[in-house]
Amino acid sequence: MQRTCFVIQGFGEKTDHTNGRKLNLDASYAVIKEAVEEAGLTCIRADEIQHSGTIDIPMYQYLLNADIVIADLSTYNVNAAYELGVRYALRPYATIVVAENEFNYPFDINHIVIRRYNHLGKEGLSWQEANRFIKELKLALTEIVSAQQTDSPVYTFLPNLTPPIAAFARGLSSENTNTTP
Repeated sequence: MQRTCFVIQGFGEKTDHTNGRKLNLDASYAVIKEAVEEAGLTCIRADEIQHSGTIDIPMYQYLLNADIVIADLSTYNVNAAYELGVRYALRPYATIVVAENEFNYPFDINHIVIRRYNHLGKEGLSWQEANRFIKELKLALTEIVSAQQTDSPVYTFLPNLTPPIAAFARGLSSENTNTTP
């Protein structure tokens, strides 16, 4: 079975309310997706999940069960930050945080590695920047998936914490929906 990467990110054109910039997040997702697929993983974002009812069940399943999660915090997306926090609480490793260059680090994440990319706004990323970021992200994906080293602040500062058992979570959730990652 092919490994999965769940991308936490808004979609479409969004405004960063801290600086007024409008960003085409679909353009940055296309770059992220290319890097993920070149690294040999299946890539999915919430708007691509086929489901009925609310998105919550499959979203939480992916946050728990995805082999790796990429969280794009560009535009100060509160939903993305919340989902990143859930991922950090559920899994001790295999989470990558990215953001466009003008993103201002909030205090609580200023110590986390954030891979940066140069976003041009509504136009997306330049060809050169897209290629650069694909290479950087592909290398990070390959190394992070295989290393399985703790990158969650929750598990870093609470090292005796035991993550939930994914098999139990899969079994429990499959009773409620036919969508399992």
